[in-house]
Amino acid sequence: MKDFLLQSAKKCGIELSAEMLGKFQVFYEELIETNKTLNLTAITEEKDVVLKHFIDSMAISKFYGLSGTSVIDVGTGAGFPGLPLAILYPETKFVLLDSLKKRLHFIEGVLEKCGIDNVELIHGRAEDFGREERYREGFDFCVSRAVAALPVLLELCTPFVKVGGLFLSYKSERLGEELRAAERAMRVLNCRVAAEYEYELPDTDFFRVYAAFEKEKNTPGKYPRQAGKPKKNPL
Repeated sequence: MKDFLLQSAKKCGIELSAEMLGKFQVFYEELIETNKTLNLTAITEEKDVVLKHFIDSMAISKFYGLSGTSVIDVGTGAGFPGLPLAILYPETKFVLLDSLKKRLHFIEGVLEKCGIDNVELIHGRAEDFGREERYREGFDFCVSRAVAALPVLLELCTPFVKVGGLFLSYKSERLGEELRAAERAMRVLNCRVAAEYEYELPDTDFFRVYAAFEKEKNTPGKYPRQAGKPKKNPL
């Protein structure tokens, strides 16, 4: 696993140290073992985990340097993209937020076994923590690979971002369609599309898109709305 990860990362311009590779090995082993009893991922083949989870999570570093910044991962699931990024950027503070305690318990075990100390875990919903003073507009970056429509993700994620900061959304090739559907949400939430990036994972036809949304002004106080409303009635 380590050799394949090292070579795949190099093809993306990502340099991984021996220490980082060791942490990814532990992460991989824990993911596969825990997945036998807890549904963490449908992707279990070694090369697929490396490419579609580890490399895909880290590939944002080709476009944005996260070193020394503050980052929150909303809807982290089994730790993607936040945990691979935390391994890649040990000097950067990460907060990983998820609504399912069991998933966070899995991540906590990985953090302990790997000696990772730059990650804070939060159990709860973005609708609630996006209103808390400690977290609201407190991050340089928000990242999310959560599966949801862009208007929903924008309402859940942009409240965490500082004015001038970025929400980085990992998306598929249907980005243009989603952006059109999110025009009202962007106006209401005071953000704009700052950049779009397209790339393929190395030696595959797995196509990915990033959309970067810059926060231009403070999020209006009424957002995010209470739990469930963003998804039930998107902006």
